[in-house]
Amino acid sequence: MTMPKGDSLPVVDRYYHYLQSQQLEPHGRTETWHVDWTALRWLWGFVIVLIVLTLLWVRDYRSTHPQTGIAPLDRWSGYTTEAAARVPFFFWVLTVVVVVFGAEFVIGHLVNGQLF
Repeated sequence: MTMPKGDSLPVVDRYYHYLQSQQLEPHGRTETWHVDWTALRWLWGFVIVLIVLTLLWVRDYRSTHPQTGIAPLDRWSGYTTEAAARVPFFFWVLTVVVVVFGAEFVIGHLVNGQLF
């Protein structure tokens, strides 16, 4: 369908339908409701990866002891102490996974538009 020209009522109606067809055509579907299985796979994949990495992070954190380093033991009012320690490896992995998933969502929405 070519873009109509003119200003009569039937031409305006055809132009309106032309614009609607341009909006619907790239998505390849005209249903009013559907389940977006790809979005559900991304959502549950992210949740599963996040849970697994969090459990591995907690296991790694609880199984390693703080290494004595150059930082002294900090004390607050004699009741609370805190020792500086290394950042666990799984924290870095968890951070990278969250950033990669977020970047994919942002870039996907910028490239394809927000298809909800």
